[in-house]
Amino acid sequence: MKISEIVASQRRRLGLKQYELAEQTGIAPSQISIFERGSAGMVSTNLEKILDALDLSIVNDRQSVQRKLARKCARVMRERKIEDLRFISREELAACVGNDELLLLPVVSDELYRRYCRSQLVDETNTWNYFVSLVQDYYLDELDGVAPALAED
Repeated sequence: MKISEIVASQRRRLGLKQYELAEQTGIAPSQISIFERGSAGMVSTNLEKILDALDLSIVNDRQSVQRKLARKCARVMRERKIEDLRFISREELAACVGNDELLLLPVVSDELYRRYCRSQLVDETNTWNYFVSLVQDYYLDELDGVAPALAED
């Protein structure tokens, strides 16, 4: 899911019309419309205004947030008796834990992910692949009964 789709989805979820979001942010309604359709990008200052108005954020303390979300995802998997993340879509998982930011993590091939890890030049922790490994680790902890002590950060 693209950031423009996440913005449009959140705006609708909050019951806002494009013109209402435009009034709140000072951005032209036509610019919001074009952005949500994916026809054009958005300058970062305007994107920040939109994200603020919709109570969305770009994760700054990414690793801490990832760990917390991974624990939440592991709990959801255990509760639903899902043993492998391949059996649940990213969209469904994001909806279950109430965080669309999961959809912003890029998916890379296994080979590219291994290269990222070996090179230490690219931050492999900013990938869906890394997040999946965190969830699997926390899922195993949940099964072993280790997670309750870690449940809340």
